[in-house]
Amino acid sequence: MEITDTHNCELPSEKYYRELDNNTKTTTYRNYCDSNENIVSGEHPLSKYPDLKKFCYKLVSELENLKSNESESLKKRCTHLQLWLQEKVINTVENKYIITLIFFLNQVWINIMSNINISNIEECNIKHSPIGIDYLKKWKTIYDYSLNYEHVKCAFQTEEDCSGNCKENCKEDYCRYILGIFNIYKEFEHVCSNATINQRCPGFWKDFQKNYLETSHIESKCKDVYDKLGFYKLSLFGSKISPRVDDMRKMWRNVQGVTNPATLLNPPKPPLGGNKMGLSYMPK
Repeated sequence: MEITDTHNCELPSEKYYRELDNNTKTTTYRNYCDSNENIVSGEHPLSKYPDLKKFCYKLVSELENLKSNESESLKKRCTHLQLWLQEKVINTVENKYIITLIFFLNQVWINIMSNINISNIEECNIKHSPIGIDYLKKWKTIYDYSLNYEHVKCAFQTEEDCSGNCKENCKEDYCRYILGIFNIYKEFEHVCSNATINQRCPGFWKDFQKNYLETSHIESKCKDVYDKLGFYKLSLFGSKISPRVDDMRKMWRNVQGVTNPATLLNPPKPPLGGNKMGLSYMPK
């Protein structure tokens, strides 16, 4: 029986974090995850979350390993690790504990950095961003695109230029991914405009913009997939939405005539019994 490659359509970022998750290396710094130092309540923040404690051990192992992998871009590596940290907490704990647990793991990070000897260590300094959870998720999607865009671009080459990189069976998966990137780009094009000074605009926006523009042509190659899935364009930021929001179409008919389109970023909830609006880029 032929074995199916479950990772055939896996994006480089997905592989990257999967390998981090599968890390079983031991570390001499795991005591930082167990320490009750600086805990006012007396109860360890990770006591209720054994999976997060295991994650903490993996995190400190990766941080310790930085000193033996200095050839890799330290800033890039540390940014991925910090986004990995935030995502793990967001996906593991209740909303009311997210900030507390991120703060605890950030403190573990700081303690590790003060005990390992690597050059340019300032590139791994924790950066506190006063933004909402929804935007932390979007920042990770934006940064991960630096790992993915070349792979996705190659996957849509013509057969003559393919060189083994074409993955026709992955087209729908990648088109869905590009759709999410397209919507985020359109939102942050507004958020990061020169006319606004916005803490929600990440420092790596320009890199994302450059990478996106290199692959923006892929959207046209996905037209048949989008037609099949029933996506259509919304005129506010040019983002695509699915037919599940058809019952809300009337709300948007005159969107071009709204004096301040930004006010539509917080639209009223749909009537009871109707479908919720599914604009992936809309902040909660």
